[in-house]
Amino acid sequence: MSMLAIKKAFRPIAHLAHLAYPAGHMLAVLSAAFALLGLVAARDARASDTIVGQPTGLPACEGVSSLAVGGADAKLARGFNLPNWDPDYTGYKPDDSLLKQLHMLGFTHIRLPVNGERFMARFASEQQSAVYMAALDAEVLRLSGMGYAVSIDIHPSGRFQHIHVSVPQDGLSLLTEAWNRIAERSASWSRSDVYFELLNEPAADASIWWQQAQTLVTHLNAIAPGRKLIIGPAIFQRVEVLAGSEPLEGEGLVYAVHYYDPMDFTHQGATWMQGSSLAIIGQMPFPGNASSPAVLKQVEKLKAAGMDEAAQTMLDSYRDGWDAKRISDAFAMVGDWSRRHQTPVIVNEFGTLTFDVDPHDRANWLRAVRAGAEENCLGWAHWDFSDGFQMVNPETTLPDPLVLDSLLPNF
Repeated sequence: MSMLAIKKAFRPIAHLAHLAYPAGHMLAVLSAAFALLGLVAARDARASDTIVGQPTGLPACEGVSSLAVGGADAKLARGFNLPNWDPDYTGYKPDDSLLKQLHMLGFTHIRLPVNGERFMARFASEQQSAVYMAALDAEVLRLSGMGYAVSIDIHPSGRFQHIHVSVPQDGLSLLTEAWNRIAERSASWSRSDVYFELLNEPAADASIWWQQAQTLVTHLNAIAPGRKLIIGPAIFQRVEVLAGSEPLEGEGLVYAVHYYDPMDFTHQGATWMQGSSLAIIGQMPFPGNASSPAVLKQVEKLKAAGMDEAAQTMLDSYRDGWDAKRISDAFAMVGDWSRRHQTPVIVNEFGTLTFDVDPHDRANWLRAVRAGAEENCLGWAHWDFSDGFQMVNPETTLPDPLVLDSLLPNF
């Protein structure tokens, strides 16, 4: 039984389960189906390591981007973030079987958020750094051994960010220290499939960060020749910031943006944002506009909570409507930038909280982002794996079939 046949078998089972069963029973049905099909997939995996779901890379981008099928960066075309790898992470840890199945379905890139402070003497002892480095080394070798491209994303906490904002030069020194340690350990890592991502969502001033990024690129090109680098702009790595920037000078550069618009949709029900309007709204639609009943209902909820300004901001945001075209148009500006400068760009974070959202609207948004990225020859990586923005249910350890259908249309 081929992987294509397995996927064709699982898809109608997943669809019928969503239509016919309450949530608890639905998960039981999906669990049994995925377990059965997983046994067949595991059997086939022993016979073949090929990805049957879709070609590695973006088929429509040949001659346009290195993310195209056969391109040097083709594996960055489709991926997901895996914060679960971190030794300090106490939640669900996916086993090799699930990760191999996801690879066979068509995911070819895993972004590893790394707590860079573990490699900064100001925040960690030598022993702590050594233990964390050993865990990172093992994870990189595990994932690259499965055929994934792996990006090492320096993803520090607020302590580093505070320093980077208040004393930018000190922040650069700390970041350089972390990369020196990683580069020294990386000799056994694949040069073609393991990428260094300089810094997640830089908090420093945009112009200061871009100068620092150039300094880091020059330094890493010198101490880790042949290692490809991923760079994102400041201001939450927004598309318009990259589109307004000049490319850096260096070898093996890939650029990255993040996408979470509109926040009223992607972050609705954000329980950690107490006091924010996002914490009390839910069931926002996608697509939708300012006259959508579901939007107007949340506007009234905000007004009742005394959040008139947030209510007006929501109406203003939805006045022109949110749909797939609007998202594709946003990506067009970085797609044009990528073609103009002949350099690849990926959307290596995008996702929607599951707390209080209609799962089909969530799937619509994910599909729109994935399709908009690919239409503009941009690779992508979903955020996250099994937490609030999950693509895998941590209790059942099953991929969400609606998410898979949105991200892998050939699934």
